[in-house]
Amino acid sequence: MLSSASITPAVEDPSTKRSESTNDTDGQVISNLTNVDGGFQCLLDKVKHDMQAAKDVATFLKKRATIEEEYGKQMIKLAQSMTELYEKSHSKPSSTYGTVWTQFLKVHETIGDQRVKFSGDIAEVADDVQIMCKDTEKSRKQVKEIGIRHERNRLDAESSLEKSKQKYDMLSEDWERAILARNNNDSDHLPKKAGLFKSNKTPAQLKKQVDESCVKANHAQTTYKNQLVTTNATRQDYYQTQLPSDLGTLKSVDDECCTAIRYQLARYAYLFEEALTRDGLALDNDDGQGLRSLTEKIDYQTDISDVVKEYIGKAHKVKKEDIPYKEYPMSATALNVLKPNPVFGVDLTRLMQRDGQEVPAVVIKCAEAVEATGLKTVGLYRVSGTSTQIQRLKSAFDRNCAAVDLTSDENNADVNNITSLLKLWFRELPDPLFPQSSYQHFMNAARIENDRMRVLGLHTIINDLPDAHYATLKYIMCHLDK
Repeated sequence: MLSSASITPAVEDPSTKRSESTNDTDGQVISNLTNVDGGFQCLLDKVKHDMQAAKDVATFLKKRATIEEEYGKQMIKLAQSMTELYEKSHSKPSSTYGTVWTQFLKVHETIGDQRVKFSGDIAEVADDVQIMCKDTEKSRKQVKEIGIRHERNRLDAESSLEKSKQKYDMLSEDWERAILARNNNDSDHLPKKAGLFKSNKTPAQLKKQVDESCVKANHAQTTYKNQLVTTNATRQDYYQTQLPSDLGTLKSVDDECCTAIRYQLARYAYLFEEALTRDGLALDNDDGQGLRSLTEKIDYQTDISDVVKEYIGKAHKVKKEDIPYKEYPMSATALNVLKPNPVFGVDLTRLMQRDGQEVPAVVIKCAEAVEATGLKTVGLYRVSGTSTQIQRLKSAFDRNCAAVDLTSDENNADVNNITSLLKLWFRELPDPLFPQSSYQHFMNAARIENDRMRVLGLHTIINDLPDAHYATLKYIMCHLDK
């Protein structure tokens, strides 16, 4: 009877042939699973599947050992029962192992009439497989607990972020209501009749309420931003370090299980071949259907790649980018309270009277920023900017026009944002740069056939424009001429 040590050289070569590509395959598998939702569970299921395969092998070998001294009918019966067992638990042989395993049992049906007397060696192989199953199950459980703990930490961080966001929204709403309440109290100049629901708060009390709610909202905002940083850091650590590490450890467990299955089957095949030299042709023939040939066809790297590929086709991609900060959207009424001097959507004459400038500051700032860095830009005033950046700049001008610095790196990163902002300002004018009241005059002047008289007519109409319109038109024309 041959020992385990005597067969070691015969079963090491197949795995050595694939050693060069293992690292690349491992990295690709881990990378693919990291990018999809439920990748860790997919690999857990794969290990469980391979453990069940190993249990099937152990069951087969144990039964094979007990009937080794009986004639071929018992062997055929066993092979058929194991084939049925596998077909019940697997709808199709979707892996190299599954294909080999079904053919492996068919070989035993062809040699069922021969007596085999090496049941002791078969039992030893079965014991090794069972030990390997227990070790794999223990390792899988440990890695699963670690992976669940890591995922729970990420989910807890995301839950804390959501709670802090909800608190931030709630306190911001309270602040907004306080602002509106104080504004309504200040703007109501008519005496009200006393009633059951009349508020008895004085202006000082309302101001105190606004200040207190503002402090709470700012504190909640700070907490939310800090939690946002913490959560994003936790997510980055999870997706870039913890999850790849857990997947790598779990795949190593699966690799050891699959390698052991292939090794033990090859070991069994070798013992079987040595014990039944008379059946050598049935065991290993030129058609590649012998037991040794079949075991060498087991490619667990291909199996796991196929499983992962099939799973990825159904799974959802993981969104690993940072969660963006979301500013609380105040109502238009509250914004009007906080922004008493807007520049968008305000009549030119009113702007001039309010700010004391013939040309609005927003036009001057935008034009100067374009002239400073963007005159050589291709598609200037034709290519649109980024909508979010345009709205951000618009809000900044409405909040405090004098404080806006368009020369900063943040605001000057794309000159198309500034040109689009200027165009938006002109579009939102209640009365256009060429007033509606002058529209018909311009049309009449344009119909004059004599060139000189047409120019004089247009010149007269332009001179009659309101001061703010005339000054702004003159400034923007000088700017466009550059």
